Amino acid sequence: MSDNQSVSDEAILGEISSMCDLLGLRRLVPEKLVWQDRIYLGRGSSYPLPVDSVIAGRKKVILSTRMQAVLTPEEWKPLIGSSLLTASWAKPRALKVILGSILITVGIYVLILLLATMTSVLGSAASFLDSFVPLYVGLWVVFAAVISLYYDPSPYSAYLKADLQVAAILGTENFLATLKKIESMGFDDVEKRDMKTSKIKQPSVRQRIQNLESRVAAEPQ
Repeated sequence: MSDNQSVSDEAILGEISSMCDLLGLRRLVPEKLVWQDRIYLGRGSSYPLPVDSVIAGRKKVILSTRMQAVLTPEEWKPLIGSSLLTASWAKPRALKVILGSILITVGIYVLILLLATMTSVLGSAASFLDSFVPLYVGLWVVFAAVISLYYDPSPYSAYLKADLQVAAILGTENFLATLKKIESMGFDDVEKRDMKTSKIKQPSVRQRIQNLESRVAAEPQ
């Protein structure tokens, strides 16, 4: 057992690797579980860690302190799976956004270059294009933003999609039992998130429950 890690902590760490294998993801074998309620970004900035979030990396896993001894390792599995799936989608989407926006911007640059060489003296084409550098930068930003909306759904929709995929593997009722147990604890941030309906941020526990319940309702009896 690692230093300062309980038997339960070790079991939760084991579920990370297990869920990676089950979901067909690159295997993570973190060595340490850290319980904390805020994620620190440097320079004194931080943000609160939702109680239903799991941040899993190669070396450590971060869970909310308030959830310590609340869920069993088995009950953590659906939350772990959903977080792993959501994280696995982020890098490919970011790559598509960057490459797509660059290709479109370069395409426009080449088009303007052709027009410049055909409609002006060849020697002045370069200076003509140089004057449009700010425009190209602006276009790249615009295209990156537009493509990101297509390829990069909000955390809200990504989590709900991941929840459904994990529920199909582990069982919807098992996932619902975990979420309802969290909801029953009456954590302040859970109740506050339930009152907010923003579809940009991570969904609330209640919204995740409703999403899974809609799946159950849609299944043939």
